[in-house]
Amino acid sequence: MQWLRDALSKVGREPAENSVLVVSGATYAYGPREVLCGVDFRVGQGTTISLLGPNGAGKSTLMRAICGRLALRSGQILINGRPPKSRGARRQLGFVPQNIALYPHLTVEENLSFFGCMAGVPRRQLKDAVLKVIKQASLAERARQITGTLSGGYQRRLNIAAAVLHKPALLLLDEPTVGIDVDAREAIHALLRSFRDAGGAVVLTTHDLEQAEVLSDRVMILSQGRIVLEGAPAELLKGAFPNEKEVVVVLAEAPEARGLDALRAMNLRTTQAATTWFGFQPAQHLDVRRLTDNLSSAGVFIKEIRVRQPDLSSLFSKTVGERLSV
Repeated sequence: MQWLRDALSKVGREPAENSVLVVSGATYAYGPREVLCGVDFRVGQGTTISLLGPNGAGKSTLMRAICGRLALRSGQILINGRPPKSRGARRQLGFVPQNIALYPHLTVEENLSFFGCMAGVPRRQLKDAVLKVIKQASLAERARQITGTLSGGYQRRLNIAAAVLHKPALLLLDEPTVGIDVDAREAIHALLRSFRDAGGAVVLTTHDLEQAEVLSDRVMILSQGRIVLEGAPAELLKGAFPNEKEVVVVLAEAPEARGLDALRAMNLRTTQAATTWFGFQPAQHLDVRRLTDNLSSAGVFIKEIRVRQPDLSSLFSKTVGERLSV
């Protein structure tokens, strides 16, 4: 696959200038199991990177290492030239965990004031910093509300606001929009774009590939502890699918042996659900009527056929061989 060889040749070659985060040759193992196997990448000012990968790929371990919560077996991580465990690096870092990390019995303002103090915001600047981030996160109407009574979306916004209050250079987020509604999701996206546009560097992990495509300047796909693909989403998609469409076939019931053979003969493969199959076909040769007739003659009962432009989910599947969504 020439597109993959071309993409791999560019992995880890982001220019060093203005690099907020530098990860070089990072390795880590849990006993005999290697989790990180020589990871290299850089994140510059005003850049958002989405870190993608199947469960067990090493994403959480890498995030913990960047936060200074575990020491690498070998390699190096620098945040603005400082190791993660140093005080200087910690002051440059904001972290938003997957689980809400707030004090539920405090108000929005009180939570922000507390986390601002913990992050080292000078007392004389704290009030103005809290008011500013409340405005940025669209939390003004909730400022005096008890945090535990907020919806999940508002709590997510508050968690991010607490992480950027001290104006870090690097913001790490672990699944920042899990379990929230569309309005809250858009508000969080706006907050992250504002942070990036002000010169901040953002690294987020997500299983929401639509979110990654919308937010990211670059995406990195991690598999078995290695970065197997890295680049701008549009460029990666163009290289992987220069003239292909994705075909998704949803069946009314799981196919029998004859139907399985017909599906596989059309280069379709199944997801975790036995009734959903997908594959990639050259656009000029794609004939939905013929595909439908061939499957029907093999005893396959079709519920739906979708033809669409490949997206990050398609790219993930083609690269890793595993499907996050269809």
